[in-house]
Amino acid sequence: MIIKQLNIISFGKFKEKNLKLSSGMNIIYGNNESGKTTIHKFIEGMFFGFFKPYSRRKIYTKDYEKYFPWNETNYRGVLKFIHKGEVYRIERNFAKKFDNVKIFDDKTGEDISYLFDYDPVLRLYSPGSVFGFNNIVYNNTINIKQLGSKTDKALAKEIKDSLINIGGSLDDNISVKNAVEDLTKRINAIGTEDQRKTSPYGKIVEELEKLYNERKTGLKYNEKIKKEEEQLNNLKKELSYLKSEEDSLKEKVKDIERLEVKEKYEEALKVIGEIDNLSKAIKKLREYSNLDMNDYTLLVSLQKEEDNLENSIIQWNEELKRVNKGLNELIVDLNILQKYSIIKKSEFQNLIRSCEEYCDRKEKLSNLQSKVRDIEIEKKELNYNNIQDLIDDMYSYEDMEERRNSIFYKNEYANVIFLRTRLEEKLKELKNKKKFTLVFTSLILVSIILGFKNILFFLFILPSSLFLFYNFRSSKEIKVYVESLNRQIADITEKEREKNEISDKLEDEMDAILKKYNCTTKIELKRLFDKSYETSLNIRNRDKFFESLKQEENILIEDIYELENRLRYFDSILELKEDFSIEHVKNIEREYFEFITKKDKEEELLNKQKYLRDKINTCQVELNKISKQIEEIFSKTYSTSIEEFKNGLEKKEKYNSYLKDMENKELLLSKILGNNSLEYLKNESIKVSGEFEDNCKILDKDRLINDLNSVENEISEKQKYITRIEERISNLYKNFRPLVEIDDDIFKKEQVKKDYENKLKSLRIAKNTIENISKNIQRNFAPTLNKKVSDTISIVTGEKYREVKINDKMNISVVDSENNKLVDIGKLSGGTMDQLYFATRFGIANILKEEKTPLILDDCFVQYDINRLENILRFLSYESKKRQIILFTCHRREKEILEKYGTDFNYINL
Repeated sequence: MIIKQLNIISFGKFKEKNLKLSSGMNIIYGNNESGKTTIHKFIEGMFFGFFKPYSRRKIYTKDYEKYFPWNETNYRGVLKFIHKGEVYRIERNFAKKFDNVKIFDDKTGEDISYLFDYDPVLRLYSPGSVFGFNNIVYNNTINIKQLGSKTDKALAKEIKDSLINIGGSLDDNISVKNAVEDLTKRINAIGTEDQRKTSPYGKIVEELEKLYNERKTGLKYNEKIKKEEEQLNNLKKELSYLKSEEDSLKEKVKDIERLEVKEKYEEALKVIGEIDNLSKAIKKLREYSNLDMNDYTLLVSLQKEEDNLENSIIQWNEELKRVNKGLNELIVDLNILQKYSIIKKSEFQNLIRSCEEYCDRKEKLSNLQSKVRDIEIEKKELNYNNIQDLIDDMYSYEDMEERRNSIFYKNEYANVIFLRTRLEEKLKELKNKKKFTLVFTSLILVSIILGFKNILFFLFILPSSLFLFYNFRSSKEIKVYVESLNRQIADITEKEREKNEISDKLEDEMDAILKKYNCTTKIELKRLFDKSYETSLNIRNRDKFFESLKQEENILIEDIYELENRLRYFDSILELKEDFSIEHVKNIEREYFEFITKKDKEEELLNKQKYLRDKINTCQVELNKISKQIEEIFSKTYSTSIEEFKNGLEKKEKYNSYLKDMENKELLLSKILGNNSLEYLKNESIKVSGEFEDNCKILDKDRLINDLNSVENEISEKQKYITRIEERISNLYKNFRPLVEIDDDIFKKEQVKKDYENKLKSLRIAKNTIENISKNIQRNFAPTLNKKVSDTISIVTGEKYREVKINDKMNISVVDSENNKLVDIGKLSGGTMDQLYFATRFGIANILKEEKTPLILDDCFVQYDINRLENILRFLSYESKKRQIILFTCHRREKEILEKYGTDFNYINL
């Protein structure tokens, strides 16, 4: 089997990453955190997914979250592998709720997932079934993780079972493990008596116990029902007697009620007469029924409000006259100050500040111009230009002197002497090389001539040729070096010539400066400079002060010009003149505030005028509205004054009193009649004769009714008691099934229990037999595993350890070649332990699967020194000719060792 290609669509840190692998040795190199372990896990995930093994439900491992893409919701990949000459393509979606696996024939594109094992718990096909073992064996044999070469405890059970299958039947498909697991599952499926909730056998035992308890309960309920039924019959007899007595009492009460009907009829006739009299009185006062006391109250209120509004209108008109008079007087004063209306109140303070600034800057400018004139007069008295020339020439002289000295100190004459000395040495050495060349050439020619006479002389040709070749190469190198020295000497000589020319030019310029001031040396020039320096400083300071005054003068002129432009808009107010001063500004400020005060007063009076007019108009509208309401009330009540309206209300009060009396009489009549009509009472009254009336008067209706109520209550209690007993009997029947049904269920359950007991007995016998056979087979097959691992460890340790012992728990020991004793692996070095565990994995993989599966290694040789690493890589190089090997590493030494031994390999740099 060969893994051909990895297409990581989205997995961990990788997105759209493609890797192509070869059939032999593959090295995937990358620094730490470059993603080697991620690719390693991708291979495992594509074959097995990230699920916990042996679980009865789908549970994801921690690796699922660990390798979930960083910035993606997509979690997919594709893997191609070759198996028995055919190319297969695995497509897997790892995402929860969308997880899916499909296997295709890469040549035809046909979906062949059904040819692989199906996991009913995961509800997915398993591409990993192509290995012939599950992911536990995969991770402990052919897939060796970083720093994890030791086998897991779970591997012992898996490997032991696989070895038993191979050793016992020579066919890995015949699984003893599966057979034992199947028998165990079937035994567990039946269960034990103690497993009442989880096993069929336990449930049957529990159900039988419940049935026997149910039968006991049913017998108890039957006894209770008999007692209840006997009590029920006695109560029904008592109830029959009470109902006869109830009928007799009801007949006597009915006779008394007929007499009462006659009395009600006579009383009803009397009430009807009173109702007729009231009806006539109501008819006379009906015309006043529509009058409303609320209208009267409203009318009184409206007349008071009407009086108040009329008084208010008179007062506000007087106030309005006073306001109008004051407003007219104020307008006359404002016309005089009208010129200030062009400026807003918010702008006035800025205007005043601008005026003050204007006056201030004019005064400053006058003082400043006076100072400038004084300095100009002073400058004319000093000869400034000559002094300034002397200062500038002095600085130029010192600068040229410094440059000349720098050229002198950087003289490279010493370097030229050294290079020429070195050149002479190399020329002398080259001359000697020419002599050696002549000597060795002559020696070779002589050896060739003499060699034809004596073959031994040919032996001198090879060493002489080597010396001649060496001499020729070294001569060539010396010539190159000589040429380099000549170039350097020429360059330095040219640079020195250029420096001398610059130095001579600087000397001439320095002499010209001395002659300009009639000096012969720098000292004389310096003395002249010192005398003029103090004068120069005073002149410079005066110049700086003069320049600052001129700048300040220009700024003031610009400011005054800008302020004048700004104030031109208000020229009608300001009247800017040459003698414009602060006094003008204060006068303007005073008049403006007077204008503002009167303007505010005008606005106040206008607002008050508007307010009074609005009030008068509002009151007039309200007054008209109230007058209209008063007229509407008089029209509605057919009255012309409040007194007339008041008399009508008194008559309405009588009308309402008669209506109330009539309503009471009608209620009394309704109460007398009840649900009966007057005609019914009349007909019932006729039936009552004089004799019947005398007999009824002897009876006491209240006593009869009390007796009847007592009997009815007793009947009700009896009926309730009977109902409760019937309910108890019904409930008792509900609490249990018929005993015949219970007995039938007990019989059926007993038969099922016997069947389970017989099956358990047979399954336990079969399981014990297979396990005993398996132990014997394992003891016979253990030598094969030990030999496979011993052969491998002998190679990878360079025959330092030749014999290994592995027990059924996967504990490993080695045979010490010196004393022939077993040594536990825990007592060996870390590197040796890694070699032993690697050999164990490799040996187990070869036993479990004849087909050569890929060997995947993730930085598992970090504890190996260089000798161990070379041994294991030589072994893997040989093994790569028979199977695919994928080696992940963060070191370059594996690549270097394989190149050293000439091993072909596919190198991938992450």
